[in-house]
Amino acid sequence: MKPSLKRSGLNQEKWIFLVVSLLCLVLLVAGFWLGFWVWLTATFILSVYIIWWVVRLVRFYRWFKQDDLRLSPPKVFGLLISPLQRLVKERQQAERIQNNNKELIQQFRTMVEALPYATVLLNKALTIKYLNERAEQMFGLSQSDVGKSLQQVFGQSKVMSLFDHHIFTPEKAAKDGLKMPQPTAPDRLIKTRLIDVNRYRYLLLAHDVSAMEALQKSRKNFMANASHELRTPLTVITGYLEFLQNNSSDSPQVSRAIQQAYEQSQRMAQIIADMLSLSRIEHDSVMATDEEMIDMPLLLNRLFNDVKHSADARQHIFNAQIDSQLLLKGSRSEITGICLNLLHNAVLHTDPGTQIQLRWFLQSGQACLMVKDNGSGIAAKHLPHVTERFYRVAKSAKQKQVSTGLGLAIVKHIGIKHGAELIIDSQRNQGSCFTMKFPVNRTKHKG
Repeated sequence: MKPSLKRSGLNQEKWIFLVVSLLCLVLLVAGFWLGFWVWLTATFILSVYIIWWVVRLVRFYRWFKQDDLRLSPPKVFGLLISPLQRLVKERQQAERIQNNNKELIQQFRTMVEALPYATVLLNKALTIKYLNERAEQMFGLSQSDVGKSLQQVFGQSKVMSLFDHHIFTPEKAAKDGLKMPQPTAPDRLIKTRLIDVNRYRYLLLAHDVSAMEALQKSRKNFMANASHELRTPLTVITGYLEFLQNNSSDSPQVSRAIQQAYEQSQRMAQIIADMLSLSRIEHDSVMATDEEMIDMPLLLNRLFNDVKHSADARQHIFNAQIDSQLLLKGSRSEITGICLNLLHNAVLHTDPGTQIQLRWFLQSGQACLMVKDNGSGIAAKHLPHVTERFYRVAKSAKQKQVSTGLGLAIVKHIGIKHGAELIIDSQRNQGSCFTMKFPVNRTKHKG
């Protein structure tokens, strides 16, 4: 809206006010000589001016209150020109933004509906703002639940644990999520993740992982069964090899062949033992009944000294920093497995003279077990795979023979079972650092 007046609104209002004021003043003075009717005229003029102002303000207020751009703005004069122009401009800008938002929201909904994920958009008060069709099917929701609180809809469902920072950190809730039975089909398994989008919104995502879990279960069962089936014939073979070692001829070639065969049988026995151990850990989704509060300083000092004085570690330099007041709740045998695997790996995969540091400390309420060395390190391309079964980054023939490639896989799965996170930091020629961070609810500090 562009005013056709030459003067600005403020100048217009000044001139009108000045004219009315002077006219009323002249009439008031003239009333002393011309009579009472002159004062009435001045009063009438002043009243008309005030009524004119009130009418303009009421029209402006009614238009402002309706907040509808389709309505034509009122004709204004003077001081109201500038506010009206600004309001019209702001409303036009708001309408453009609203139209753009509508387009973005429509694109978001189209994209979400095309993805194979159940999607629920929440605000920070956990009020449902949007949900797609898959969320209706998977969680048993409906569009009538939009606007309701998530607690009201889900009640005591496991989904609510994703919002408990004592159980799930925001990073873990977004990355690992929670596996749980599908509310509308308990025989199926879904993985639910919570993403903290920004300071206003959460995004709850879920997808069906039943087929993937069935495949993993089949593979785990095969590994377990194969390990059990291999153990018996291997025991027989090892027994005969030991007999031949004790009763072999004096031929060096025969003795060497028997010795190599016996060493390989021992290595295979270790692989089978690790496979059975990993299979047992993976199948035990619930913590064993032998869970206890472990005196970690006592356990770590014992294991540290055992590894330090082992044959393979005599040329390594060891250092330990152990918080004597920090305890951990868990399975003693499995936590022992974590410590020994990390320490043995540090010895096995580094050269003599390497410095190996063991640390047990409290950080942000979490108990942290760290094994660090200044060895040759691990190339970046290997880091995503070092916790996979049978994956080895061994450099020498001896390391390849001794390593089964299952140690870090065992460490990772024991950590998962205890709700812990394994962090690996390593660079070529700068050493490696393996840190297992246990959750707050498993940590106890005497102090």
